Amino acid sequence: MAESLECLSASRAARLILPLLVACLPCGANLLHEALGPFERLEPRPYSPSQAAILEEFRLEESEEAEYRTPDGRSVLVRALQFYDDTGAVAAYSWLRPEGATELVERGERAVQKGDYVLIQFANYLLSLQGDTPEEEDIEVALAYLPRPKPTTDPPVLKYVPEDILVPDSGRHILGPVSLEGLAPDLAPSVVGFHFGTEGYFGRYTTPAGEMRMIVWDYPSNPIARGQIEAFHALDGPVAKQDGPLIVVVLDSSAPDEAQHLLGRVRYRAEVTQHAEEPERYDSLRNIILDTFMLCGLLASLMVLGGLLVAGTRRLAGRIAPESILAPPQGPTMQRLGIHDPRPPNEIEPL
Repeated sequence: MAESLECLSASRAARLILPLLVACLPCGANLLHEALGPFERLEPRPYSPSQAAILEEFRLEESEEAEYRTPDGRSVLVRALQFYDDTGAVAAYSWLRPEGATELVERGERAVQKGDYVLIQFANYLLSLQGDTPEEEDIEVALAYLPRPKPTTDPPVLKYVPEDILVPDSGRHILGPVSLEGLAPDLAPSVVGFHFGTEGYFGRYTTPAGEMRMIVWDYPSNPIARGQIEAFHALDGPVAKQDGPLIVVVLDSSAPDEAQHLLGRVRYRAEVTQHAEEPERYDSLRNIILDTFMLCGLLASLMVLGGLLVAGTRRLAGRIAPESILAPPQGPTMQRLGIHDPRPPNEIEPL
């Protein structure tokens, strides 16, 4: 009977303590903020984006969507995609950007709008808004509340893209075999060598011979690119060149001369940063001597101030509270021990 009562009390205690423990546990933060100005968020839910295979190749980690409504009946559907790093978000932005969209330079890092649809790239996030667009300040607040942002630099391959002849809305990032198959299925992934961490940028470019497709591949180092260029030269059709860690491939060979001109538009520019050490203060003998005198002067000033403080405190305590331990002693300031006998030697009694 006693054992049953102990078990019953233990179960009741568990039922009382368990909800408290669950409430104290940290719960996963939602990607979307609770409000966008007057827009109040409804219950968020998981979102399954289109082109899921490509987005997974871009290292998509989490996706969420929610509807926001205002008291006066306006609504907007917001979707958030969280990637592992900035490169994946930039790549996904190039694939999901609608054709003919207008640039919005004041939102996030990249943003376009087409009708009531807005696409924003910020750090390792993509946000899309469909419906009644909130105010710009409210969107900036939502971007600031995104959990675990990873702002990094843009993919280096973008610096070598000749954007002046790039056909609008034709640029696409390539980070793996899936995105490669969607743009250049005739190019084998083994030729590219994605296991090196290769990144590419596909685009259609305007030339006197018409539009041409070209991919700029960025490899981690010059030796890797130098070893991989032979695989591109063995292909029948595409024209390729290697310049530093870059390999540029023109997929259309109908106009060889224009293909060569297009290849010449991409040139690697090495950036050499010289490490210049700034001289420290202790590297100069003059500064060392000056610091020594300053330290000695500071210590002397502190000693004088300390002495004045102690003396002033004791004199003040002697006037206000003569019996305190801080007050100076009463009577003569010098104590005599009386070791020497004051009587003359002839008056000292013999033992």
